[in-house]
Amino acid sequence: MKKGFTLIELLIVMVLVGVLVTVALPKYYSSMERGRAMEGINNLRAASDLVNSRYIMNDNSYPAASSYTSGGKLTGDFTKSVYFSTPMVTSSSAGTVEIIIVRESGEYTLKATNSDGELKYMTCVPSSSDLAANKKLCENIGFELSGSNYIMSLN
Repeated sequence: MKKGFTLIELLIVMVLVGVLVTVALPKYYSSMERGRAMEGINNLRAASDLVNSRYIMNDNSYPAASSYTSGGKLTGDFTKSVYFSTPMVTSSSAGTVEIIIVRESGEYTLKATNSDGELKYMTCVPSSSDLAANKKLCENIGFELSGSNYIMSLN
């Protein structure tokens, strides 16, 4: 009797490996994107801490957006960003500040809303108008659909 594997046995193993790879790849990609999104979330939290410290130093009111930025970008001690843009203050009033950070691939934008010296919540804004793609993208990185927005509540 010959030793070795038959062609049928090898084909069955190849089909099983193909099925396992097909099942595992989407989970792998979503976990990789979740890790990349943490870079943006951490930088957004650091930017919020910077803005909220200025709120306290300015007698409990946020200074004008231009006082935080250099060329429109927030100046502060942030992690070197590989997958996201530098945080930017988009609006500032006496009681509220919004900070955004954009994914370099353009898939989504993360927005932090600060009010009365606290980071209240973060919002994920996908660039795609496809509802199914939006749901999958923002939910995979930890945001929940609340009304028409994907929000990460911090309370």
